[in-house]
Amino acid sequence: MMKKFWLPVLIASCCYIRPEAQTLSGVSTRWSDSFVEWELFATLADSLRAEDEDSESPDEELYGEMKLRWLDLRDDWSEWDYNLGDERGTIKMKWKDDPSQWELRGFDGAVITMRAAWSNDFTEWRVTDNSISLTLRSRWTNQLDEWQVEDPNRGTFYIYTVYRGDPRDWSVEDNLDASVSQPMKLALIFLAVFHSTPRM
Repeated sequence: MMKKFWLPVLIASCCYIRPEAQTLSGVSTRWSDSFVEWELFATLADSLRAEDEDSESPDEELYGEMKLRWLDLRDDWSEWDYNLGDERGTIKMKWKDDPSQWELRGFDGAVITMRAAWSNDFTEWRVTDNSISLTLRSRWTNQLDEWQVEDPNRGTFYIYTVYRGDPRDWSVEDNLDASVSQPMKLALIFLAVFHSTPRM
C-alpha cells in the first residue's frame, strides 16, 4: 500500500522540478498595437531538451507574462503584475512621482530593488536583492534597443530588440550564474522593455 502512495508523489516531484530548468529567452507584446501586456518565453535546458527530442514541442515556450495592473487607466504605468512559471508578484514604482525607483515583490517573499544610477538618467540601473547587485546599462544613450549586464562574478545578460527600432519583440541571452534568481532576471527585462517602449 505504501509503495502505491509514494510512486505518484515521486512522479509529481519530478514534474515540479521541470520549470526551474528553463532559461528566459524572449519577451513580446501580446498585441501588436499595445505595450500594456507582455508574454515571456523560455527555452528548456539542454538535458530536458534531449529528453523531449521525440516530442514535436518547440524549444521555446510561453513561460509567463507581465501586464499593467490598471488596464483601464492608461495614464498609470506605475504598477504591473507578473507571473513567471509558478512565481507571481508585482512590479511597482516605489513612489508614484519618482520613476527612478522601482520594486519587484514576489508573493513568495522575493524583493528586488531597482534604482537609476544617476539622477534623470534612465539608461543605467542598479538592481539588487540585498545579496546580489547587478548593473544594467543601455548600450547606447540615444537608442534604447540594446541592454546588457556584464558582471565579472555573475556573468552576462543581454536583451535586445529582434528588429531594430521595433520594441515589440525582444531576445534575451541569459548567461548569468545560477545564483541570480528568476525574479531578478525579470527585473532586468522589465527595466529594458519599460524604458524602451512608448506608453500606449
